[in-house]
Amino acid sequence: MSQKKFYITTAIAYPNWKPHMGHALEIIIADALARMHRMTWKEVEFQTGTDEHGIKNRRTAQKEWKNILDFLDENVLAFQDMYSKLNISYNTFVRTSDQKKHYPGVQKIRQKMADKWDIYKQAYSGFYCAGCESFKTEKDLVNEKCIDHPNQEIEKIEEENYFFKLSKYKDQVIDLIKKDKYKIFPEIRKNEMLAFLENARDISFSRPKSSLPWGIPVPKDEEHIMYVWCDALSNYLTGQWYGLNENWKNTRPADLHIVWKDIQRFHAAFWPAMLLSTDIDLPKELLAHGFLTVNGNKMGKSTGNAINPMEAIEKYGRDPLVFNLLYDVASDGDGDFSMNRLNSVYNSMLIGSWWNLVNRVSKLSEKFWITKGKLWNNENWFKDFNINTISDFLKNHDTKWYLEKRYHLVQKSNEYITKEEPWIKYKNENTKIEAIECLEFLLYVVKNLSILSAPILVDSFEKIKNIIWTNILDWLSTETNTSFEIWENAFNVTEFNVNIHSEIIYSRIEE
Repeated sequence: MSQKKFYITTAIAYPNWKPHMGHALEIIIADALARMHRMTWKEVEFQTGTDEHGIKNRRTAQKEWKNILDFLDENVLAFQDMYSKLNISYNTFVRTSDQKKHYPGVQKIRQKMADKWDIYKQAYSGFYCAGCESFKTEKDLVNEKCIDHPNQEIEKIEEENYFFKLSKYKDQVIDLIKKDKYKIFPEIRKNEMLAFLENARDISFSRPKSSLPWGIPVPKDEEHIMYVWCDALSNYLTGQWYGLNENWKNTRPADLHIVWKDIQRFHAAFWPAMLLSTDIDLPKELLAHGFLTVNGNKMGKSTGNAINPMEAIEKYGRDPLVFNLLYDVASDGDGDFSMNRLNSVYNSMLIGSWWNLVNRVSKLSEKFWITKGKLWNNENWFKDFNINTISDFLKNHDTKWYLEKRYHLVQKSNEYITKEEPWIKYKNENTKIEAIECLEFLLYVVKNLSILSAPILVDSFEKIKNIIWTNILDWLSTETNTSFEIWENAFNVTEFNVNIHSEIIYSRIEE
């Protein structure tokens, strides 16, 4: 068996429509974290995919007069195209309609739960939201509507289903969460899950084929289709070949699941209980992030406010969109998005501050024939300039906090170059040495800021490596598992040769 990998996943997207900006947010969060974990000397396995069964996919395909698989292929391709444009560094993409890779593992998991007598059949009567693909209680509804899908009618369901004994395992799950053996971020989500689990009931695990004809059949009962919990959640195992070989053990336990806050109960309650039933190790951590909103309202197809990420990528490029989303959405809250805000972030924070710093330093260094970067200065604003902030950040996964700290250093660097005025000092023989040392120091600053921004501003990092060429940066790659020792050594180098080829990284865009 090979060495244990750092296993990070996203929730699998529901492809009943083309991806919107909210889908981009989650995959961007996961990609930034995956790249940072690679920087800390881990072999990362990054998995994502699509949840392709269920009533919404089938109904939408029927409305468009399309074969269900043709319909899914088209939308899955749209997700993969967006991931490609965003340069998402995933290793594995799971499709739950994959009968060769996904079906066998799902059926094996269900059988193991059945062998424990954790699955039983029972008549059910209640409310169902097709938008959520989940059953609802009366207290979940507002004005008899789902709060996440207020434009859809709630369906009254009366049918016989298989159920999973969540109630049997809820106390164990509560204990694991309280003791942080299954750690939930942020703290507010942890408290929400503990409150939910106190009153958790058994959950529906199938639906009759007459109600849900599109999905994985229940073994030994072809009249029932496995419901979403057993089917979709099992992708975290089947994507790693569970049910087909022993390779899945190389990624157990999962290190980090990243999900929307509205599906956290499935990952913080249902999935752990299912793993306890099947004697499989629980994940280590769960990050339940907030929503992307438009004028305070959750973005989505059902609310009619979805924004196409491909338009933003085409106009501004990958890095500005990534920076905007990560900077504006805190780990414990939601974040509002608009193209006006993206334009402001692009022109003021990136071009006006970060790329302006790179351009000023590289142009002056090229003009005055500066051939090395060097640490000449230990001013107070520079004292927290440390690569260990990457490790500190990974303790709580707060990308907003991380970018705020980096942006503060960019601002201080711009203030420093304006204060020192090396372009003036260089012309005076009495201060020429000061000007040279100032620019050498600023090259050192840009080198280290580039390293700290590399897992987020991926395209910019590659451009900066060409502008301020040094073998220190040339060794580094966010695409591979470059060891933390190499990143740390590159960061700590205090004197290095440079070859400057200044150019404008990006140009301003008018809204």
